[in-house]
Amino acid sequence: MNITFIGGGSLRVLPIVRSLLDNHHNFDGGSIRLVDLQLERAEAVGRMIKRCPEFKNVNCQVLWTSNLEKGLEGTDILYITMAIEREPSHTLGYRLAAEYNIEASDNLSANGAFLAARGANAIMSFARMMERVSPDGIMLIFANPVAVFSSMVNNNSKIKALGICAGFHNHKWDLPRMVYGEDRHDDTIAAVAAGVNHLSFILRGEWNGRPLKEIMDASLLRDDWKIMDLGAKDPERVTVRTLDLMQRLYKRFGVMIFSSETDGIEHLFPEEIRKISPLPLNPGIAVETLAARSKAALEKHFREFFAKANGNDESIWIQSYHDNNHLFGKDSHDIANPVLAALGGGKKFRITASAPSRGAVRGFPDDAALEYTMDIQERNIVPVPDQYIPAPFHGLIAELSEYQTILADSVAHNDPKRFADALEAYPVMRSDRKRQEYYCRMLDVFSDLPPVYQKARDYFKW
Repeated sequence: MNITFIGGGSLRVLPIVRSLLDNHHNFDGGSIRLVDLQLERAEAVGRMIKRCPEFKNVNCQVLWTSNLEKGLEGTDILYITMAIEREPSHTLGYRLAAEYNIEASDNLSANGAFLAARGANAIMSFARMMERVSPDGIMLIFANPVAVFSSMVNNNSKIKALGICAGFHNHKWDLPRMVYGEDRHDDTIAAVAAGVNHLSFILRGEWNGRPLKEIMDASLLRDDWKIMDLGAKDPERVTVRTLDLMQRLYKRFGVMIFSSETDGIEHLFPEEIRKISPLPLNPGIAVETLAARSKAALEKHFREFFAKANGNDESIWIQSYHDNNHLFGKDSHDIANPVLAALGGGKKFRITASAPSRGAVRGFPDDAALEYTMDIQERNIVPVPDQYIPAPFHGLIAELSEYQTILADSVAHNDPKRFADALEAYPVMRSDRKRQEYYCRMLDVFSDLPPVYQKARDYFKW
C-alpha cells in the first residue's frame, strides 16, 4: 500500500502511523509519503517513523517532499489532515456568531461554510492531481467540514472521497455513560446511523449481542433516569448536560443521536446548547494576543518534538499515547487506523462516514451530502442496506443536507452566487433579516478567501 499524508509534518501523523504499522503486511513493498510545504517538519516526522519500534518489521519506503505530484504519483490512499482554521478569523468568527446569537463551529454551521471556501481550492487541486497521477486512489478527508469537502470531490471530480470524523467514537463513550453510568469506551457497540455529519441518528444496532434498542429502552425510558457525574473530566458540565438532552430526545421520540457534537444538537435544542456552551471566545483578549499564544504553543510542541527526534532516548516509545505521550505514543483509537487498514486489504470495517448519498439513504438525491453507515474493504465502500432519516427529523436533515450540497458545489467552482445560495439555504435565523448582515461581516473576517467570494454580498441584498 502507498499512502500519502497531506500535512505530513503534522504531529498527529506519527502516533497514527505507529498503530498502522502493526498491520505491517499492508505496507510491504509500499510507501509512506509525507507531503508538507514545511519540509523540515515532514522530514522530522519521517525520520521518527523509520526509528519507531514498529518500523523494524516493515519493508516499505518513507518519503518526505514538498512536491505534491511526487507525493501523489501512484498513491493508493491520500489522507488529508491539514488544518483549515487559523487566527485571527477563528476568534473573530466565533465572537461575531455570539453577537448574532448563531452557532459557530468548524463544521455544521455558517462558520463552517467560510472554512469550506478557504480549503476548497487546495483540496480540489489534490483531486485534479490524483486524476492525472493516481486515478484509482481514494481520498480520505479528516479536515473539517468533512461532509462538504467529501461531497465536493465526489460530485466534481473522478476521485472517490470519504469524509471521516473522530465523532464516530462518541456513541461508544456516550451510551455506557447514559445506560450504565460507566465512564468507558465500549467497542462492542455496533450501530447503523444516518443523517449529516454531527447530526446523525442511530437506526439500529447491537451491543454485546443484544439489540441496542432493547438495552437503551430498559435504562433511558425509566422515570428515575439520571446522568452520571463526570467530575473533573467535565469541568464545565458540557458533556453531562448534552447527554441529558439526548436522553430527553430518546424518551420523547425513541431516537438516539449518533455523535454528541454540540454544533449538531444545537439544531434541535438551540437555546439549551447556547446556555451549555456560550460562544464568546476568550472575551476581552485581543485576537493578536490569542494568535501569538496559539503560534507559540504550536512552536513549543515542535521544539519538543525536534529535541526528542535529535536525541537517543528510546523510552519515548514506551509511554502510552493516552498517558499524555501525544507526540510519540501509539494512537490505536484514531478513527483513521481501522479505515486505512481496511482500505489496505485488512479486516473489513464498518464506519459511519460522509459521502454523497448515491442511493444509500432513502428519499435523498444521489448527490446529497450525507453521513451514513458503510462497510469498507480494500477499494470497496458499500453502504449498509435500509438507511433512512427517522420521522420527524427528515425535513431538518434534508435542509441541512441541501445546504451542504449547494455549498460543496459552490466552493468547487468558486461561485459567489451559489455560495450565497448555500448560506440562504442554511436553516437557521431564516426570519431574521440580520442574517445577511452577519454573512457580509463574515466576509470581512475571512478576508483571505479568494476575492471572488466578496461578490456574494450582492446576493444578500434582496
